[in-house]
Amino acid sequence: MKVPKPRSERASAVSPLPRDMVWLSALHRSVAEGKTLSAADRELIRGRAGEPAGIAAIRYAELLVDIEVRIAEVTGGKVEDLARVRDELALRREEAVETFRAACHARGAPASGESPSEPVKAQVVREIARSAFDKAFAEARRRRGEQRAETSPPTENVWSWLYRQRGKPLPELSGEVQRLRKLDRAHFVREAVADVGRWEHDEPLAHPAVAEQWAAATEDIVTELVVARRSAEAATRAQEGKSTIARLRRAGESYARGSARCLEAQLTVLEWRSRRPHRDGRTANGRVDALAEAVDAVRRADPALARQVDRAIKEHKRQCRNPGAKRSHVTCTATIVQAVRERLQPLDQPSPAGTPITAPPVDLPGPTTTPPVDTGCTEADAATDPSTVSACDHPRDTFLCPDLLKEIPTELARMVGVVSIAFTEERFGFAWISEHGELRIGAEQALNEHDAWLQAICHAALDLGGELSNVQIVCRDQRAASVATYVVDRQLVPEALGFPVSERTRDLLHALLRRRGKLFATGDDCAARHRGADAAHRLAVAALAAGRGKGRTAHMKALADKVSEEFQGLAEAASATPATAPRDGPDTRQRRWTLALGRAQIIGGWCSLPDLLSGMLAAGGRIALTVDHAGSARVKCEVLIRQVGPRWELHGVVWPTALLPGTEMTFEWRSGDGALVARTHLLPQPQRIDGHTYRHRYDLQVVVRDNAPGSESTSKVPDLSDSGWVLRTLRKLGHLSPDGSAVLAEDALVRNCVELGLPPDRSERIRRAVHDLIRDRRITRIPGSLDHEGMPSYPPRRGQEPVDLLRYTPTVTSVTPEHDHRTSDRRSRRDHWVDGFVRRLPAGARASADMIQAHREAVRAAAIVDRPLPDGFTYVRRHRRTR
Repeated sequence: MKVPKPRSERASAVSPLPRDMVWLSALHRSVAEGKTLSAADRELIRGRAGEPAGIAAIRYAELLVDIEVRIAEVTGGKVEDLARVRDELALRREEAVETFRAACHARGAPASGESPSEPVKAQVVREIARSAFDKAFAEARRRRGEQRAETSPPTENVWSWLYRQRGKPLPELSGEVQRLRKLDRAHFVREAVADVGRWEHDEPLAHPAVAEQWAAATEDIVTELVVARRSAEAATRAQEGKSTIARLRRAGESYARGSARCLEAQLTVLEWRSRRPHRDGRTANGRVDALAEAVDAVRRADPALARQVDRAIKEHKRQCRNPGAKRSHVTCTATIVQAVRERLQPLDQPSPAGTPITAPPVDLPGPTTTPPVDTGCTEADAATDPSTVSACDHPRDTFLCPDLLKEIPTELARMVGVVSIAFTEERFGFAWISEHGELRIGAEQALNEHDAWLQAICHAALDLGGELSNVQIVCRDQRAASVATYVVDRQLVPEALGFPVSERTRDLLHALLRRRGKLFATGDDCAARHRGADAAHRLAVAALAAGRGKGRTAHMKALADKVSEEFQGLAEAASATPATAPRDGPDTRQRRWTLALGRAQIIGGWCSLPDLLSGMLAAGGRIALTVDHAGSARVKCEVLIRQVGPRWELHGVVWPTALLPGTEMTFEWRSGDGALVARTHLLPQPQRIDGHTYRHRYDLQVVVRDNAPGSESTSKVPDLSDSGWVLRTLRKLGHLSPDGSAVLAEDALVRNCVELGLPPDRSERIRRAVHDLIRDRRITRIPGSLDHEGMPSYPPRRGQEPVDLLRYTPTVTSVTPEHDHRTSDRRSRRDHWVDGFVRRLPAGARASADMIQAHREAVRAAAIVDRPLPDGFTYVRRHRRTR
């Protein structure tokens, strides 16, 4: 066995996409197109066949053709021949990968006279409790008089292990390669995505010592590149042009390079792991005995682990569909290990290294709460486990816990449903219910409890939200909620979801991606099961029991009807206005109304309807809506009429992309033909309000509220400066006047900042921020008063408590057309150069790949301080400034 040499020692170029590999990809494309190659080219393909770089070249060619297909679909070109070439390359790549994997498996299989593979129980225990297992295994071999040797590849740093096996010193690594090997997964993904975005490669990132980092981060790298390509493709379809097509081509080429490099790294690491030292029969038999002794020692020391391993293996053997597993199931270790880890580890603990490259772990977003250890209990038992829930002092007769309700974006997701399950090893019952009595119950099969929860979430979102409505689902399994949110946010169903799922679950997840409406899923960790969760759980138990005996189906239906009527009655009693108005007879009159659209309505794709139409429209019906945004192309869409409590709303509205929060929209509805038209109206002259240019009529109060600092952030707590928190609090919670000014008592400022999410340890810095804002004339301090209800007044009123008020007043300026620079007067200007520097980005923004590379080059050139580029910051190159 040869120790792999660094790429710098090879004859070929250093890049994972060297020139000969690019040329090789072109040759593979020519073969797929049916062209005849020269003898030298055919020999090149044969010589590189079976190498990781050769297989990656096929992938590179396949994806380059794929982006040509996508561009042709947008521009109306011919795609049949290109699609045929792409499919042929995909088939060749799949065959090459399967052949390569089979060769690695045969190379790593024990030869005649050696011991068979480790028992599946030993492999699982080794992966889960590696430290304890290694100590027990070493002690067992010591008692047998055997020397401990590294006979199996480690879970990480396989490249160094291969050198040690031959007794050769490790080659000296450059400082940049050492830095890359120490990066965590998120920072390495940023480096890799930036690198594949350029045609020129970065040599340290191509070093074989970094191949394991590429393989481990494949899922995240590919996901980011796919999202970027989809975004470019959507922009191209919306507005075809040379610039958008060029952007789509760049995104597709970056994805092709990144996918090829990841595939090469995965296959390289797989090949390394298949290189096992030779062991004779006597050593192998002693090793098997030592393995059994070590497993027994770990199981005695950790009975909980032993129970979970036994249960996971038993469940997997019953459900395994792998024809090559036979009775030993040694090839299914990764799946079993993953199931055990989900039951034993908290969600915020990172997945251990060594996950097989065929199913890399997914970093799931969302809150990290510790799930209970799966001991076979039902959802009712798990929900009351004190180690997994938070205390609740609120009454249980509310639909949701009030603390949880604060975290739910009800303005974005108008339909809110609570889901619950009752799970057994064979099947599960599920139910969801809304506050207004809408519900559904059913029974399905699942591989595990997380899989059951995920199925229930999907059913609730598809049933309650339909195709168009945004929906918020609340459940008592944070893991399943995080997976559903991740899939919808990324618009991708990855191969590895964090726990085993059935094909039925994958079908439901793909159905979610086809919806126009959005899904928000939240885990309920409240100690008390409130009215919504309690009703859903009772219905889920009834659904599970319905198939176990006669008469139980009737009981389930009767319970569902009773619960639905109860919730409908409570919702109607809580409504201040009736849900519907009396229906009129035939009416051909026009109805017209105006409303200012908030940010939540624009993002959520919905708007409210006035009460005067409630009696003329049918809930669940669809009508055609035309949005005429003055100065832009008309947008036509089909919208859904939904009744949310006493209110009527339109869901699934496609608003123009350039629409700003606070813009006034005039609606016109003709009852005769059922046509609904929405229009904006141009201002006589554009106006600029605190950095936003408005060209259409607007409501200044909505503009002030919805454009407050941090409003564009997607996180619950935006990353703001101290001054940003002051302005956000004033604009969000201050008392608004018709002129858009907002006032708030200065004594209550800090408390309100903390209520909006300001970290308490920063509260002492707020007064200094107020001083700076007053000095810069961005806010003012004015004398005022508070009435007995805490409402501020300015000027102060007699008999009320005098207080100091802080007032924010929006800056509204008219925008005049710019003069022609060829005829305008020119003032004397002085040019100067500005050195490169690091600048903070708006909340939620990220540095581009070009800027990350520029920052790295500036560090190497000693032009700036040698520090990593933090998240939320970008680099500004050295440039000339004109005064």
